[in-house]
Amino acid sequence: AGKELKVSICVGACAEVLLAAATSMDFGADELEVASAMHEKGHGSPLKVGRCDNGILVPAECDYVLEARITLEETKEGPFVDITGTYDFERQQPVIEVDRIWARKDPVFHLLLPGGYEHYLLMGLPREPMIFKTVRQAVPRVRNVRLTEGGCCWLNGVVSIAKNKEGDGVNAIMAAFTGHPSMKQVIVVDEDVDIFDDRQVEWAVATRMQADRILMIPGAAGSSLDPSSHGKTTWKVGYDATIPMDADRSLYERARLDRNRGEPINYGQSVGRTRRWLRSDWVRTI
Repeated sequence: AGKELKVSICVGACAEVLLAAATSMDFGADELEVASAMHEKGHGSPLKVGRCDNGILVPAECDYVLEARITLEETKEGPFVDITGTYDFERQQPVIEVDRIWARKDPVFHLLLPGGYEHYLLMGLPREPMIFKTVRQAVPRVRNVRLTEGGCCWLNGVVSIAKNKEGDGVNAIMAAFTGHPSMKQVIVVDEDVDIFDDRQVEWAVATRMQADRILMIPGAAGSSLDPSSHGKTTWKVGYDATIPMDADRSLYERARLDRNRGEPINYGQSVGRTRRWLRSDWVRTI
């Protein structure tokens, strides 16, 4: 405390480094180790690193590395467009002074488009394994987790569980909010609902629940990126769209077409497979 902090800013790093850097981990965890584990699984070799003149290890294949210092001075930053596609408010942030810049031959200075899918991927997707792990502590048979694109992959989510007892849906709601405190709306569905298909999720809400199964939490800490929040608090809403344990399940199940005559195409299936694969790696790595 009270001293400048040496840093190295990496631009143009590989996808594994970007995903590891964007993931919230326990204190003391090494993001480069996580990135290296993912790199080895995907490419068959660990991540190559090098040491800067300031003593900091960085990925060896970055396009740019900026050796710098985080100073004790602060200044206004922004306003910038954030993940919601709206302008965030100005914040007081530390000033960074750059001492040295390293670059590869023909480098590319990689920037992301705020509020676009790359922003969703890097900011929202790494939160899903954290939600998964937290919900699993409350409901062991959690099947899947998704932060929805319509909710900017930040504010709204869906959780799929296999209920073991009544109340699992509510427990999953509360655990999901704990796993991602910025989320303000979550829908919990049964495992037969494809959470990567928005129509199936809405169908579950429409056919498997009544309004008395909506959990509303006033005055909760939310996300500063939500322009509708008032001050530092928000209302959180959870929908338990699971079938009641004592109900006749046949009344709630969707009729299926004969396979010989074809079935509806699931457009969300390929995206779902990719995100499930990524998340399974995260859960094992962090």
